[in-house]
Amino acid sequence: MRLGLSSAAAPDASLDDLAAACAARGLPALELRAGDGHGIDADGDWSRAVAAALASAATEGVTIAGYRTDAATDAEQLARLSQALGAPVIVSCECSIDQRAERARAIIDAGGRALALATGQPATWHPAAHAAGLDYGWEIDTASGDVSEHAQFVLERQGPALRYIRLIGGGPETSMQEGRGIGTLMGTLALAGYDGPLVLAPSSTRYRVAWETWLGRRGGWGCGSTAAAPDLVRLPVRTETGGT
Repeated sequence: MRLGLSSAAAPDASLDDLAAACAARGLPALELRAGDGHGIDADGDWSRAVAAALASAATEGVTIAGYRTDAATDAEQLARLSQALGAPVIVSCECSIDQRAERARAIIDAGGRALALATGQPATWHPAAHAAGLDYGWEIDTASGDVSEHAQFVLERQGPALRYIRLIGGGPETSMQEGRGIGTLMGTLALAGYDGPLVLAPSSTRYRVAWETWLGRRGGWGCGSTAAAPDLVRLPVRTETGGT
Protein backbone atom coordinates (compact mmCIF):
# COMPACT_ATOMS: atom_id res chain seq x y z
CA MET A 1 0.00 0.00 0.00
CA ARG A 2 1.37 3.42 -0.95
CA LEU A 3 -0.02 6.34 1.00
CA GLY A 4 -0.34 9.51 -1.02
CA LEU A 5 -1.60 13.07 -1.12
CA SER A 6 -4.10 14.71 -3.43
CA SER A 7 -3.25 18.14 -4.79
CA ALA A 8 -6.73 19.05 -3.49
CA ALA A 9 -5.03 19.38 -0.08
CA ALA A 10 -3.15 22.44 -1.38
CA PRO A 11 -4.94 23.46 -4.58
CA ASP A 12 -2.78 26.50 -5.29
CA ALA A 13 0.56 24.79 -4.64
CA SER A 14 3.14 24.22 -7.35
CA LEU A 15 4.41 20.80 -8.34
CA ASP A 16 7.69 21.37 -6.53
CA ASP A 17 5.84 22.29 -3.33
CA LEU A 18 3.53 19.31 -3.56
CA ALA A 19 6.37 16.87 -4.13
CA ALA A 20 8.34 18.38 -1.23
CA ALA A 21 5.28 18.17 1.04
CA CYS A 22 4.81 14.49 0.18
CA ALA A 23 8.46 13.78 0.94
CA ALA A 24 8.29 15.70 4.24
CA ARG A 25 5.28 13.67 5.34
CA GLY A 26 6.65 10.33 4.13
CA LEU A 27 3.97 9.98 1.46
CA PRO A 28 5.42 8.27 -1.62
CA ALA A 29 2.51 9.01 -4.01
CA LEU A 30 0.89 12.17 -5.37
CA GLU A 31 -2.49 12.57 -7.06
CA LEU A 32 -2.85 15.50 -9.45
CA ARG A 33 -6.38 16.89 -9.54
CA ALA A 34 -7.34 18.71 -12.73
CA GLY A 35 -7.65 22.47 -12.22
CA ASP A 36 -5.23 22.78 -9.29
CA GLY A 37 -2.11 24.93 -9.26
CA HIS A 38 0.28 22.21 -10.46
CA GLY A 39 -0.25 23.49 -14.03
CA ILE A 40 -1.14 20.27 -15.81
CA ASP A 41 -4.29 20.85 -17.85
CA ALA A 42 -5.35 18.02 -20.11
CA ASP A 43 -6.87 20.51 -22.57
CA GLY A 44 -3.73 22.66 -22.79
CA ASP A 45 -0.06 22.27 -23.69
CA TRP A 46 1.01 20.07 -20.80
CA SER A 47 4.23 18.53 -22.16
CA ARG A 48 6.56 20.89 -20.30
CA ALA A 49 4.51 20.72 -17.10
CA VAL A 50 4.54 16.91 -17.19
CA ALA A 51 8.31 16.87 -17.58
CA ALA A 52 8.58 19.21 -14.59
CA ALA A 53 6.16 17.06 -12.57
CA LEU A 54 8.10 13.88 -13.15
CA ALA A 55 11.41 15.60 -12.38
CA SER A 56 10.11 17.13 -9.14
CA ALA A 57 8.56 13.86 -8.04
CA ALA A 58 11.68 11.84 -8.84
CA THR A 59 13.87 14.28 -6.91
CA GLU A 60 11.72 13.79 -3.82
CA GLY A 61 11.26 10.03 -4.26
CA VAL A 62 7.57 10.46 -5.08
CA THR A 63 5.56 8.86 -7.89
CA ILE A 64 2.48 10.24 -9.64
CA ALA A 65 -0.42 8.02 -8.56
CA GLY A 66 -3.05 9.35 -10.95
CA TYR A 67 -4.61 12.33 -12.70
CA ARG A 68 -8.13 12.90 -11.40
CA THR A 69 -10.55 14.71 -13.67
CA ASP A 70 -14.26 15.49 -13.73
CA ALA A 71 -14.09 16.19 -17.48
CA ALA A 72 -13.12 12.99 -19.26
CA THR A 73 -14.55 13.62 -22.71
CA ASP A 74 -11.37 13.83 -24.84
CA ALA A 75 -10.20 10.24 -24.62
CA GLU A 76 -7.24 10.61 -26.97
CA GLN A 77 -5.84 13.65 -25.18
CA LEU A 78 -6.23 12.00 -21.80
CA ALA A 79 -4.66 8.80 -23.11
CA ARG A 80 -1.58 10.77 -24.19
CA LEU A 81 -1.43 12.48 -20.82
CA SER A 82 -1.69 9.14 -19.05
CA GLN A 83 1.17 7.78 -21.13
CA ALA A 84 3.32 10.83 -20.39
CA LEU A 85 2.67 10.70 -16.64
CA GLY A 86 2.97 6.94 -16.44
CA ALA A 87 -0.21 6.98 -14.36
CA PRO A 88 -3.91 6.29 -14.83
CA VAL A 89 -6.58 8.90 -15.44
CA ILE A 90 -9.07 8.76 -12.56
CA VAL A 91 -12.49 9.40 -14.08
CA SER A 92 -14.77 11.09 -11.55
CA CYS A 93 -17.28 13.01 -13.67
CA GLU A 94 -20.76 13.85 -12.36
CA CYS A 95 -22.39 10.78 -13.84
CA SER A 96 -23.18 7.16 -13.02
CA ILE A 97 -20.52 4.52 -12.49
CA ASP A 98 -21.60 2.98 -15.80
CA GLN A 99 -20.85 6.23 -17.64
CA ARG A 100 -17.58 6.69 -15.83
CA ALA A 101 -16.60 3.17 -16.88
CA GLU A 102 -17.49 3.98 -20.50
CA ARG A 103 -15.24 7.03 -20.44
CA ALA A 104 -12.46 5.06 -18.80
CA ARG A 105 -12.76 2.38 -21.47
CA ALA A 106 -12.50 5.02 -24.21
CA ILE A 107 -9.21 6.24 -22.70
CA ILE A 108 -7.93 2.68 -22.46
CA ASP A 109 -8.92 2.00 -26.08
CA ALA A 110 -6.97 5.12 -27.07
CA GLY A 111 -3.83 3.66 -25.50
CA GLY A 112 -3.89 5.15 -22.00
CA ARG A 113 -4.62 3.88 -18.52
CA ALA A 114 -7.83 4.83 -16.76
CA LEU A 115 -10.00 3.89 -13.81
CA ALA A 116 -13.62 4.75 -13.11
CA LEU A 117 -13.89 6.17 -9.60
CA ALA A 118 -16.73 4.67 -7.57
CA THR A 119 -18.34 6.76 -4.84
CA GLY A 120 -21.03 6.20 -2.23
CA GLN A 121 -22.25 3.00 -0.60
CA PRO A 122 -20.59 -0.02 -2.30
CA ALA A 123 -23.89 -1.88 -2.56
CA THR A 124 -25.14 0.85 -4.91
CA TRP A 125 -22.22 0.81 -7.35
CA HIS A 126 -20.40 -2.52 -7.04
CA PRO A 127 -22.73 -4.53 -9.34
CA ALA A 128 -22.28 -1.97 -12.13
CA ALA A 129 -18.51 -1.83 -11.60
CA HIS A 130 -18.38 -5.62 -11.78
CA ALA A 131 -20.50 -5.66 -14.94
CA ALA A 132 -18.21 -3.13 -16.64
CA GLY A 133 -15.34 -5.61 -16.41
CA LEU A 134 -12.69 -2.92 -15.74
CA ASP A 135 -10.40 -2.37 -12.80
CA TYR A 136 -11.65 0.58 -10.79
CA GLY A 137 -10.94 3.15 -8.08
CA TRP A 138 -12.89 3.75 -4.90
CA GLU A 139 -13.46 7.01 -3.03
CA ILE A 140 -14.09 6.28 0.65
CA ASP A 141 -15.91 8.87 2.71
CA THR A 142 -15.96 8.27 6.44
CA ALA A 143 -19.14 10.33 6.69
CA SER A 144 -21.01 7.45 5.01
CA GLY A 145 -20.63 5.08 7.95
CA ASP A 146 -18.25 2.35 9.13
CA VAL A 147 -15.76 2.18 6.27
CA SER A 148 -14.30 -1.13 7.46
CA GLU A 149 -17.62 -2.83 6.72
CA HIS A 150 -17.65 -1.26 3.26
CA ALA A 151 -14.15 -2.55 2.59
CA GLN A 152 -15.11 -6.05 3.62
CA PHE A 153 -18.08 -5.91 1.24
CA VAL A 154 -15.87 -4.87 -1.69
CA LEU A 155 -12.97 -7.22 -1.02
CA GLU A 156 -15.13 -10.30 -0.49
CA ARG A 157 -16.50 -10.04 -4.02
CA GLN A 158 -14.56 -11.39 -6.96
CA GLY A 159 -14.30 -9.59 -10.27
CA PRO A 160 -12.44 -6.53 -11.54
CA ALA A 161 -9.67 -5.42 -9.20
CA LEU A 162 -9.59 -2.43 -6.89
CA ARG A 163 -6.52 -0.47 -8.02
CA TYR A 164 -6.90 2.97 -6.45
CA ILE A 165 -8.36 4.40 -3.24
CA ARG A 166 -9.08 7.99 -2.25
CA LEU A 167 -9.73 8.47 1.46
CA ILE A 168 -11.71 11.61 2.21
CA GLY A 169 -10.11 12.97 5.36
CA GLY A 170 -7.10 11.54 7.12
CA GLY A 171 -4.05 13.68 7.69
CA PRO A 172 -5.03 16.53 10.03
CA GLU A 173 -8.64 15.31 10.06
CA THR A 174 -7.77 11.93 11.57
CA SER A 175 -8.76 12.91 15.10
CA MET A 176 -12.29 13.65 13.88
CA GLN A 177 -12.69 10.16 12.39
CA GLU A 178 -12.40 8.07 15.53
CA GLY A 179 -14.86 5.21 15.62
CA ARG A 180 -15.39 5.17 11.87
CA GLY A 181 -13.32 2.08 11.14
CA ILE A 182 -10.20 3.66 9.62
CA GLY A 183 -7.79 1.43 11.56
CA THR A 184 -9.75 -1.68 10.67
CA LEU A 185 -9.94 -0.52 7.06
CA MET A 186 -6.15 -0.32 6.83
CA GLY A 187 -5.75 -3.77 8.33
CA THR A 188 -8.40 -5.24 6.02
CA LEU A 189 -6.69 -3.79 2.94
CA ALA A 190 -3.31 -5.09 4.06
CA LEU A 191 -4.62 -8.60 4.69
CA ALA A 192 -6.33 -8.58 1.30
CA GLY A 193 -3.04 -7.75 -0.38
CA TYR A 194 -4.03 -4.32 -1.64
CA ASP A 195 -0.83 -2.77 -3.01
CA GLY A 196 -2.14 0.29 -4.84
CA PRO A 197 -2.18 3.92 -3.73
CA LEU A 198 -4.32 5.20 -0.88
CA VAL A 199 -4.62 8.94 -1.47
CA LEU A 200 -5.57 11.36 1.31
CA ALA A 201 -7.85 14.24 0.34
CA PRO A 202 -9.62 16.96 2.37
CA SER A 203 -13.28 16.48 3.21
CA SER A 204 -14.02 20.20 2.97
CA THR A 205 -12.35 23.50 2.13
CA ARG A 206 -13.07 24.65 5.68
CA TYR A 207 -10.16 22.52 6.83
CA ARG A 208 -7.74 24.20 4.43
CA VAL A 209 -5.73 25.91 7.18
CA ALA A 210 -5.40 22.60 9.03
CA TRP A 211 -4.10 20.89 5.92
CA GLU A 212 -1.67 23.72 5.14
CA THR A 213 -0.33 23.55 8.67
CA TRP A 214 -0.06 19.75 8.54
CA LEU A 215 1.85 20.00 5.29
CA GLY A 216 4.19 22.62 6.73
CA ARG A 217 2.93 25.42 4.55
CA ARG A 218 1.86 27.95 7.17
CA GLY A 219 5.49 28.87 7.74
CA GLY A 220 6.73 27.95 4.30
CA TRP A 221 6.81 24.48 2.78
CA GLY A 222 8.73 22.02 4.89
CA CYS A 223 8.92 24.39 7.90
CA GLY A 224 7.94 22.56 11.05
CA SER A 225 7.61 19.20 9.26
CA THR A 226 9.86 16.22 9.58
CA ALA A 227 10.12 13.25 7.29
CA ALA A 228 8.15 10.28 8.55
CA ALA A 229 9.84 6.93 8.50
CA PRO A 230 8.51 4.86 5.58
CA ASP A 231 7.63 1.91 7.82
CA LEU A 232 5.24 4.19 9.73
CA VAL A 233 3.11 4.90 6.71
CA ARG A 234 3.44 1.79 4.55
CA LEU A 235 1.84 -1.47 5.52
CA PRO A 236 3.45 -4.75 4.42
CA VAL A 237 1.06 -6.45 2.03
CA ARG A 238 0.75 -9.43 -0.23
CA THR A 239 -0.01 -8.96 -3.91
CA GLU A 240 -3.00 -11.21 -4.48
CA THR A 241 -5.00 -8.43 -6.09
CA GLY A 242 -2.27 -7.57 -8.58
CA GLY A 243 -0.21 -4.44 -9.09
CA THR A 244 -1.12 -1.01 -10.35
